[in-house]
Amino acid sequence: MKTPEPITQKMEEGLSTKVFPGGVLLVHHRGKIVYHKAFGHASLLPHKKKMKRNTLFDLASLTKPLATSAALLLLLQENQVSLDDPLSRFISGFTRGLKREITLSHLLTHSSGLPDWKPYFQTIAKRATKEQGFLGSPEAKATVYALARKESLISAPGEVSRYSDIGFMLLGEIIEKVEGTALHRICSRKLFTKAHCKETFFINRGRRPKAARGRDFASTEDSVWRKKVVSGIVHDDNTYAMGGVSGHAGLFSTAKEVYQLVRLWLDSLKGEGIFDPALTSDFATRQRGNRVPAESSRGLGWDTPSIPSSSGHYFSKLSFGHLGFTGTSVWIDPKQDLAVILLTNRIHPDTANEKIRAFRPALHNIIFKEIVHE
Repeated sequence: MKTPEPITQKMEEGLSTKVFPGGVLLVHHRGKIVYHKAFGHASLLPHKKKMKRNTLFDLASLTKPLATSAALLLLLQENQVSLDDPLSRFISGFTRGLKREITLSHLLTHSSGLPDWKPYFQTIAKRATKEQGFLGSPEAKATVYALARKESLISAPGEVSRYSDIGFMLLGEIIEKVEGTALHRICSRKLFTKAHCKETFFINRGRRPKAARGRDFASTEDSVWRKKVVSGIVHDDNTYAMGGVSGHAGLFSTAKEVYQLVRLWLDSLKGEGIFDPALTSDFATRQRGNRVPAESSRGLGWDTPSIPSSSGHYFSKLSFGHLGFTGTSVWIDPKQDLAVILLTNRIHPDTANEKIRAFRPALHNIIFKEIVHE
């Protein structure tokens, strides 16, 4: 491998140009970690705190593939569900009109016709002003699920590719219905333990697990609604209103343990992991046919490179990955046995900072040139 100096220089450029206050970059190639460094600060406000390799990050939408999609894959290989199952088999509100045509596959590929996002937390916040203890309670979570189930479609199932948090909220509810317990418990028992993760968790109703106590978190937004800098509590407002656990957001972890979760997928593609190899390949592959619109780049819970792609120019067509709103991302190229985990706090203290859009592909290009094209 060439010297990693250009990679380090690019990360330091991200600091100097204020792409993010801090970040941790981990690169896997040919069976081992070849780069793992921390940069900058985990927090600027209210006090400066240096970033460490084991800093805990709010992974945001990386929750979708690493927790929710993985949990559903296990249900598929246990023959408890099918990709073509209609939502009406599991939850109410999907028995009439076009909504009865929505399947689990539509939710996984973001082609259900549901809206992308709605501010359900506002409804919870209003009720919480009248009812002490309602915010983040099981009743609040049930209220959000009910609001999601009542949403009208804005396109027919399979017609439009529209990234939807609401669809993954419902996937989380469905997994809980099938398993008969909460999503965070399911993921801990069936996924995180199998990946030997001790610092990967949801923070349910503000109760930090032992692994989080006394630990450094990468801070996120200086929130007007919550009147504080968010740190160690989920940033996503809807997930926060639900108590911290949802199918679309809420997962916390370190770069090293995100890598361990990614290895579940890489190993399974080789027939050496906990997932069925054929199902793993299906989830990681761009979907075609009646499952998704022709223009979609979506796999099942994962995304694949499009033009342009946050993975840059060089990742192969076999690649798959995902982004998180807080400044997190994962890109995996099985052809090269390459995985890049980039965790940053780019929304600290302001969510308006979108410089990471241009930074991500440029960084991935440098990594590919320095590590793969040695």
